[in-house]
Amino acid sequence: MSETAFKTAMRALASTVCVITSCHSGEANGMTATAVSSVAADPPTVLVAVNRDNRSHALIRDGACFALNVLCADQDELAMQFATRAPQPFATVAFSEGVTGCPLIDGCGTVLECVLTSSFDVATHTIFIGRVVASRGSGGSPLLYWDGQFGTVR
Repeated sequence: MSETAFKTAMRALASTVCVITSCHSGEANGMTATAVSSVAADPPTVLVAVNRDNRSHALIRDGACFALNVLCADQDELAMQFATRAPQPFATVAFSEGVTGCPLIDGCGTVLECVLTSSFDVATHTIFIGRVVASRGSGGSPLLYWDGQFGTVR
């Protein structure tokens, strides 16, 4: 299957939009992602897939932590901001520091703070598996990504 055909097929999957935040040695980053999934409830475990060329990759690997900031339906501008790989991604974003030290974006529907438990490489990406050590949330309708566009559930 060609890469183009695969990407076209994957556009049929609606996904919740998250900003994955990470930190290590005083440096923080965030990246927009839809390659996120729950793995287990006992213990609470999630996974994220991160391209090894992304600045967040080394921060997650070396810092051994990350946070899933699940965006709300009205936060599509945040999704676009963190997709641009800005040199100072938090310059205009309200956030607090979580128990892992990772930035937690204010106003997100749900935030899951994770410590890295394992990782493995697949093609151009690394799958990072993290145990959830803290969470917070206000609920709300999530921001979704489907067929190249943002949307929400009614």
